[in-house]
Amino acid sequence: MRGFKITNELLNRHVRSCLAMLLCSSLCVACADTSGEEEIVDGAPAALDDGDVPDPRQVSITATASGCGSMNTQVGALNTEYALTFDDARGGRDDFGTYDVACDVAVTYTFPAGYTFDAPSLDVFGDVYTEDAAVVTVQASQSLAGTASVSKTFENIDTDVEGVFELLSLPAGGQAGSAPCGATSATVDVQLRATIGGTGRASVEFNYIDGLIPWRRCP
Repeated sequence: MRGFKITNELLNRHVRSCLAMLLCSSLCVACADTSGEEEIVDGAPAALDDGDVPDPRQVSITATASGCGSMNTQVGALNTEYALTFDDARGGRDDFGTYDVACDVAVTYTFPAGYTFDAPSLDVFGDVYTEDAAVVTVQASQSLAGTASVSKTFENIDTDVEGVFELLSLPAGGQAGSAPCGATSATVDVQLRATIGGTGRASVEFNYIDGLIPWRRCP
């Protein structure tokens, strides 16, 4: 964003860099930084008999994104947890205009027959800054067999000092549904939106999303 505080931009860059390293370390995976598409490769061998979790060697997860800048993806070795970090999913209002955010992610799973999974939990982290009467509305949704969404409005908030925090959260499954039993592939579509209302300066950024993938055996 042009016209925003330099200190805030430098802070955001530092936070994103630190988050990427921390997420990689906590998930124990091999990370790949791309500008749109990537395939995730397990970073370490995993136990082959893990109850309701399919053999990780038979699971493939790919992710594509648009409107989010480049995307860094990490998936745990058992394919039960994930994190997606964005470097340019930002908008706001400054002297040059108003910029909304439309970040779309498609995560495609291929897996062995006899397994299914609920739509993963979705925790969205980022930062928001508003001045005067500016209003920022953020929304997250995900679709699998159905669609679940959540939104929140921010106003009279200065988070420049606090930095990144949880903006939104969606539980696993719910209205987003589950992959059909008998299928061997399924795609979860995630949409992140931010719109700017009112008057005054504002900034908003989606930094990363993470969650858990609830696998289970079909009945």
